[in-house]
Amino acid sequence: RADWEKRIEDLRSWTAEDGEPFRPESERDFWAFVEATPDVHRGSLVVAPRGNLRAVWEDDAGARVALQFLGGGMVLYVLFRPRPRTPDSRVVGRDDFEGIRRRITGFGLHSLVYE
Repeated sequence: RADWEKRIEDLRSWTAEDGEPFRPESERDFWAFVEATPDVHRGSLVVAPRGNLRAVWEDDAGARVALQFLGGGMVLYVLFRPRPRTPDSRVVGRDDFEGIRRRITGFGLHSLVYE
């Protein structure tokens, strides 16, 4: 948690210096997600163009989970899983925290995001 707190502090500072938006609603949702899912691995954290926090988890095989916290308990997600001998799979959408967890698990990416 301390690493994420420091990262968010840095992101908030950098966006302020650059005159870019930083949405407190997004930060509140990010922390609500972390509190609701204590088994979450630490992912990378950036600020999306509209000022929302975006957490990303990736592995060496190319699997990727990106969650952008929109505020109001909603998350914009991108789930990507490479597949041998078949087209890669990608799913994009919006859901709440519980729905996100179900989608990540259903897409076979649970171990990428959760312990």
